Amino acid sequence: VAIYLNEYSSKTSFVYKATRLAVSNLAGVPSIVFGLFGLGFFVKFVGGNIDRLFYGGQLVFGQPAIIWAALTLAVLTMPVVILTTEDTLRSIPNEFREASMALGATKFQTIMRTVLPQALTGILTGGILAVSRGAGEVAPILFTGAAYFLPDLPSKLNSQFMELGYHIYVLSTQSPDVEATKPILYSTVFVLLALTFLLNLTAIVIRSQMRARLRRAA
Repeated sequence: VAIYLNEYSSKTSFVYKATRLAVSNLAGVPSIVFGLFGLGFFVKFVGGNIDRLFYGGQLVFGQPAIIWAALTLAVLTMPVVILTTEDTLRSIPNEFREASMALGATKFQTIMRTVLPQALTGILTGGILAVSRGAGEVAPILFTGAAYFLPDLPSKLNSQFMELGYHIYVLSTQSPDVEATKPILYSTVFVLLALTFLLNLTAIVIRSQMRARLRRAA
């Protein structure tokens, strides 16, 4: 979508303006709305129809599951990735595109061999930051697949799963003995913060390495 918006679509066309407006609005939608959308569309509509068509109405996919939570988080982070990628592509000087096409390359070849390698750093960074944001979200998965406690790891796409943010929410709001659960609560918070920090650090390291590689290649 970002490649189409920046490389192919006319900036004055209705399609560009409508798509850009839709993506920008989606980026500002509260995460709880995505959770309710995931429940209504993925769990009830898609999962319910799968059960009716393939399982004779038996409840298999028409319930909260890891696949629906993953799709909901994908919808949540997609606008961020699109906007970040588009901004990165826009920052590539047009001289690179013009020089490539002057040498006989097609539009597609110019994008794949000239533009994307230059923009790869920003695209990867935006993707990792989007994953980092999704890792800390609770509302989108609250209705689509998260469970407070499970004895085993999820082994199927229609299984529920445990999530650190939801675990923190339950421990801090519904525990009958707050003092007894404080060590567990603080440990869970620390693990979540550490994972988020590592994801952001990974984005910084990848960006630095890619920039250094591009400078050496230049």
